[in-house]
Amino acid sequence: MLRQPGTSPLRASQVLAASLMSALVVIGVALSSVFAGRHHQGSIPIWPFLVLVAEAAVAAVAIQLIGYRVPPLPSGLAADEARSRGLLAFQQSMILRFALAESVALVAIVLSFAVRAATVTPYLLGAAISLVLMGLHVWPSERVIARVQENLDRDGGRSELATALRGG
Repeated sequence: MLRQPGTSPLRASQVLAASLMSALVVIGVALSSVFAGRHHQGSIPIWPFLVLVAEAAVAAVAIQLIGYRVPPLPSGLAADEARSRGLLAFQQSMILRFALAESVALVAIVLSFAVRAATVTPYLLGAAISLVLMGLHVWPSERVIARVQENLDRDGGRSELATALRGG
């Protein structure tokens, strides 16, 4: 991940996460303008919302099963190399978790156009679910960092991920 000199990797990760998350809001504004002139007739069917709930469940399970999967660091690895590998693994897994969480919003875009009523409502629900998943699994919180560090260190390596992210 490219970062400006003097910026900690944690700060760079926070900026990236915030940028990715805010893109969902921008997409929502764009979709709202697309649907603004349309007057949908009748009520929105329930099936798009059921599809979104199912997609959210699949995304949440996938995040748990593969989103935190990082290669363990071998014991005896030099500290600088361990930190470097740990940071890279953290960033790669963060992008994977983002993609899985965003899938709900992407499906919601399709559903917004697929329903006869052609409305932004399915997207609003999908984006909200995606944002919750991103807040829980993409934002570099202490819990997320600790979970990735635990997986990095599971074979005896010492990533010191939390310290490395803070620039230490």
